[in-house]
Amino acid sequence: MPDDPVEWDQGERDWMMALDIYESSHKCPVCGMDISFCHDEHAVNAAFSDADVETCFVGEMREKAMTRFSESGIVEAPNSQTTKLKPRL
Repeated sequence: MPDDPVEWDQGERDWMMALDIYESSHKCPVCGMDISFCHDEHAVNAAFSDADVETCFVGEMREKAMTRFSESGIVEAPNSQTTKLKPRL
């Protein structure tokens, strides 16, 4: 309905903006850990001995979809494309 009120009031928007500022200044965009930890090589080496490689099958499915799409020859904005998982019915 075009006359619906705004879903979030100003207080909720303020909380979400605060969360965004916190996450962007404290959380690493690569690993999701606090940057005071993950950007400290000595702390990371003291906490972890190594890393295993695992496969995220959702990520793999998305990569395969993007490969098929890019090979289709109709890609106009390669850095603006995304994928949507299709549930089985």
